[in-house]
Amino acid sequence: MGSFLVGRGARLTACIGLGAAGALAAPAACLYPEYTFDEPEPSGSASRSSSGDGAEDCANGADDDGDGRIDCADPACGGFVCTAAVPEGWSGYFALFDGEPAMDPGCPPEFAAGPPFVGNRGLSAPPASCACSCGPAEGQGCDPVDGITITVADAPCGSEPHCLFPLETPGWEAQVCRGPDGVFSDRLTCGPSSNTECSATTGAPCAVSVSVSPLAASGGACAPSAVQVQRPDPRWTRLGRACAAAEPLGRGCNLGQACAPKPAAPFEGGLCIARDGDAVCPPGPYTERHVFYTDVEDSRGCDDDCACGAPSGGTCPTTVALYSDAQLHTCSMRVTELPAGSCKDLEDDPSVVGRKVTSVGAPTGGACLPSGGTPRGQARGASPRTFCCRT
Repeated sequence: MGSFLVGRGARLTACIGLGAAGALAAPAACLYPEYTFDEPEPSGSASRSSSGDGAEDCANGADDDGDGRIDCADPACGGFVCTAAVPEGWSGYFALFDGEPAMDPGCPPEFAAGPPFVGNRGLSAPPASCACSCGPAEGQGCDPVDGITITVADAPCGSEPHCLFPLETPGWEAQVCRGPDGVFSDRLTCGPSSNTECSATTGAPCAVSVSVSPLAASGGACAPSAVQVQRPDPRWTRLGRACAAAEPLGRGCNLGQACAPKPAAPFEGGLCIARDGDAVCPPGPYTERHVFYTDVEDSRGCDDDCACGAPSGGTCPTTVALYSDAQLHTCSMRVTELPAGSCKDLEDDPSVVGRKVTSVGAPTGGACLPSGGTPRGQARGASPRTFCCRT
């Protein structure tokens, strides 16, 4: 028996000669049992089946250009890199873009294996805007009319007077005449600057104008409205695009490594692996962590705690009449009539003595200051995916 190896995957050939007795019965024969030895080829050496007459394809595991090197071991594959195997529970490999949404580069041809992942990070979501308001004041009453102030001045309405004379109204009631203290027309001259001082010697000022303060409303309450909620739209400030390396991956690397395309700018400089959820990067070379989200959980809102303060600014429409009668508490010779809260010019310097409230209307114009409407909740990213990249 003889045996010999011929090349890789050699065939063991055995020739068995039959004995003389057998030779008489049948012709001599050689048997060829076939054994194949598939010994691993060194990672950087060429496949003997390569034609060697083409440009190097860096992802097919063959020596296309016949230089004895394949894929990542071939200097012609400078755009490829050997990278560590993908750890269990992770997927890869990816080229990852992490930048401004307006700069999204899309996926290059060498990273076009299936639909890309597109997510976001850097969520900007201001708190909700909460607005409370109050209805009109209800249940208000009018202050006593003796709170009204009546003032006679020696200058027209809107001008700075030299002298003022208040007409007292203590204990005054509506429809009740009050007098006789007042301003009497006994001056020899009357006009601007004719009586620059008010004293016992000069007497009261000329009656050039008269003003009446408003009659305030009091009490009551305002009903608060339901809180009005406005939520500004959430806005992402960063975009994440992950593009998967095209299959198949090349050879020419150490055991446990793969030959994959090298990402180019604006992608991250190293290849990345990925896993659903907010995960910690595994031990090994993939240490640069990026987390992106594909959804938003938004709990922003407002507490419905609107309340209203006490009403203010309300008045009661009131009309005041003024008289020139010198007799005590007599209101028969009317000089003028004007609404509370206004001023009126007088003619011919009349005596202004008696005064009477002739009508009081229902309170109007009261308003309440709202409070409450407290913002609550927040917006945050949801459905995360973690990418860990080589630096």
